[in-house]
This record gives sequence, C-alpha cells and structure tokens, in this order.
Amino acid sequence: MNPTATLSLKHLTRFPKQPAETYPTVICLHGRGSNEADLIGLAPALDDRWLWISPRAPLDLMGGHEWYRLEDIGVPNQATFDAGMATLDRFITEAASAYPVDPQRLFLLGFSQGSMMSYSYALTQPGRVAGVIAQSGYIPLSSLNAGWKEDEAMLKGKPFIITHGTHDPIIPVEWGRQARDTLIRLGAEVEYHEFQMGHSVSEDSLMAIMRWTKRQLTKGTL
Repeated sequence: MNPTATLSLKHLTRFPKQPAETYPTVICLHGRGSNEADLIGLAPALDDRWLWISPRAPLDLMGGHEWYRLEDIGVPNQATFDAGMATLDRFITEAASAYPVDPQRLFLLGFSQGSMMSYSYALTQPGRVAGVIAQSGYIPLSSLNAGWKEDEAMLKGKPFIITHGTHDPIIPVEWGRQARDTLIRLGAEVEYHEFQMGHSVSEDSLMAIMRWTKRQLTKGTL
C-alpha cells in the first residue's frame, strides 16, 4: 500500500507499478461491518494498471463500519443514506484532486452495501462514473427519491458488471436480477452473472470481473 493523503475518510491506496500522469481508477466501497482493508485485497487479481482507492465508511458498526444505517434488510434509514451519499461525493472529489485519477476513467467497485452505494452514485451522478462493478447488491430505488432523474443519455452504454450468489441468504438473488433489469431498461451495458455461492466473492466471480476489466482495457474504456 502507498502513503495516503489526508482526506475526509480514512482510506488505503494501491498504485500501479508503471508511473503515469493519471491512472484509470477503482474506488472500492466495502460492505456493512467491514473496513477499508477489505476489497483492496482483490487488487492483485485484476489488472495492474488500476489505481485503487479504498475508503472506510463513515459510521461505526460493531468493530466495523457502514455507509448508512438500516431500518430493515433492504430498507436504508433515509437520513443516514442521504448523508452517506453526500460523504461519498465529497470523498470522490477530494480523491480526484489529491491523487492522479483520470476523471474520465473512474470506476466504482462495491460489495453488498458498497454495491448499493456504487449503484446509487452512478444513477444520480452518471457523468462522474465510467462504470460499476457491483457484487451481491441491489439498487435502493425507494431511497434515491428526488436525487434520481432517469438520465438515459448519460447512462446509455455505460458498463456495469453484476455478480450475485444464487444462495445469498442476506440479499436475495432476485434483487440482483431487479438491478440488472433496471439498468438494461435505462440503456446501460450490463454483464450479469450468478454463481453457486452465498453472500460472498468466489474465485469464479472474481474471474468474471477480471475478464470484464480486461475487455474494458481492450475497448479503450480504460
């Protein structure tokens, strides 16, 4: 890991080996109860040309952290959800200024609650996100409220990859399918995978993500 700038959220970074003026960047958003050291551990399995930035969610939770509080599974507390979105927006702005981020090649990678944040940010601010890697999540449409206007022009062709476990006991696979269908309706370019796993990342799901990122490189997205 590399030394980090002082930003509004504690975070870790991982830089590519080859120096460059700017880098295609992944901001990875961990799940509920985890921390900034979690998803950045996936970096060695993907392409080395990414700059990884991994923030810690702002709210404490039983030794870990979360982006917003829950009223129930699938029901964010609205006030903390709105605050979490504002916090993420501020952090992305800070990170793009502090680090050699190519703002045209900024991707979000999330797991579980981090996927909900990634989806929500991409839908409400599609011009700031080049694409999304969403693992074991769903789109909290009811929580987006007036912050979401269907900007099909900005979402058309935007790449998303979704991975979900068919045996997920926390976020049902049907919710992942609903996210897929919503994005397709909006004109996004969606790659969707289901795997025989629970609420987790598997070798197969990681391989699908790796292939997807390679294709983004080949297409020139990155």
